[in-house]
Amino acid sequence: MRHGFWIRNGMAHEPGASLALAEAAEAGGWDGVFVSDAVMEDHDEPFVLLAAMAARTERITLGTWVIPLVARDVVAVARAAAGVDQLSDGRLVLGIGMGNEVEHRGLGVVRDGLGARHDVALDLLDRLLRGEEVTVHDGQHELDGVSLRTRPARSPRPPIMLAATWPNRAGTRRAARWDGFMPQWPGLGEGADPDVAEGARIAELKALLGCYRDAGGDGSVVVPRTERFGADYDRRCEELGVDWLLTCDSLDEAALRVGPPAG
Repeated sequence: MRHGFWIRNGMAHEPGASLALAEAAEAGGWDGVFVSDAVMEDHDEPFVLLAAMAARTERITLGTWVIPLVARDVVAVARAAAGVDQLSDGRLVLGIGMGNEVEHRGLGVVRDGLGARHDVALDLLDRLLRGEEVTVHDGQHELDGVSLRTRPARSPRPPIMLAATWPNRAGTRRAARWDGFMPQWPGLGEGADPDVAEGARIAELKALLGCYRDAGGDGSVVVPRTERFGADYDRRCEELGVDWLLTCDSLDEAALRVGPPAG
């Protein structure tokens, strides 16, 4: 099981501090760092940060957690992702989600038919990153012979992992069609209710993983964690086949250099 760290880009750290945290994580033996993307929550542009991290690190996975694709220009996302993957020599992982109501309202995203439009945007992102020339006129996208000059280093493209909030089964089944799953559910992660019983948290994890795998999902699974969940939570995640634990605690450079949680 691999260990990643969520860098609170923009919310708690200026860009230079985020870069220093990525360097500290690599020095401490972490497997990856993930940055998030929410304009309405004052996050910095994730691909700018990841490009800088790519130039200053050599080994760790560089990921997004997560890009609200329907709220962004899919061509711009594809171009940025291809560039970061080139600069990092194929270390990018693309975490993609729908975003939340606050983000949609602030950026003027129409919420009717959101799932269908999310699927269209994912398909276009996939095709662009694979090097296809894309023409589409669907009212949502008006593209005519668009392709990327810079291609990703990884073939056929960087992994696309989908986020979904359990118990949203449609989102979980959608994730099963792609390269991995970044689930969230009530009582999990930063700000989680400390009174949620450990057994209930694990029961939810088992249920959502069962739904994902029953739908044919066999990709990597990234699950958030905090220190207060304890070592038993980490152990149970590994038993359930979780591939990545994403630490969401506020750690400084010194703490990151100590290394990830002990297995």
